[in-house]
Amino acid sequence: MSVSFNDPKAQKKNAHLKLVVSNPTPVQKKKSLQNPVTGFITEIQEKGHPHYTLAACDLFHRLECEINLKIHSDEQGEELEDGTVVCHFPDIATDDLDELIEEDETLHGMILIQFQLKTLERILLFCGDHADALNVLVEAEDRPDGYILAAYEQLATHKDKVPTITGTKTQLLIPASQKTFDKLIDLMDDVNRDFRQTLWEDQSANPAIRNYLKSNPCLKFFG
Repeated sequence: MSVSFNDPKAQKKNAHLKLVVSNPTPVQKKKSLQNPVTGFITEIQEKGHPHYTLAACDLFHRLECEINLKIHSDEQGEELEDGTVVCHFPDIATDDLDELIEEDETLHGMILIQFQLKTLERILLFCGDHADALNVLVEAEDRPDGYILAAYEQLATHKDKVPTITGTKTQLLIPASQKTFDKLIDLMDDVNRDFRQTLWEDQSANPAIRNYLKSNPCLKFFG
């Protein structure tokens, strides 16, 4: 049975996460919003159960993606465990982000990984709202320049490589449980702490980081 993740007792803890990031080739570029007043936002639309669409957008960092979600059931005749939410992660266009951060690789990686973790948090909350959503199967095409699901590996109970027409894709199976959600919060906390520490330590020698801190001095969009 799925767990509700709105439990006020769920607390943030400290954990260590080795950052593994990538810069996938963008599939499309959309017009950036001007003067955004908020950070990460999401919206889920029901196309008709069991099909949903998750739109995730970080207005300040000019990142967005759309992920199709499907809650598998035995009646659909697929070789998946009943209650598995299947979601394919697309490439995320980062041209606008790179313009904002002056193509700095450190900023690029740490901002993108936080966007990915926040997106997964919303997917797990979606599972908590649906009693028939018990696991999450996330998948993404492997790229020569990186593995875009690396941030999720510590949460997965199973990893697989599947051949595709263009190469291979990685699949990770993640339980949609309170324990997983708590662990995700730990990882998000740790990444955010490392992000802040890196910025303050490197600002004197890195003009891109100095300019980023001027535009977001309180780091309120990742706090």
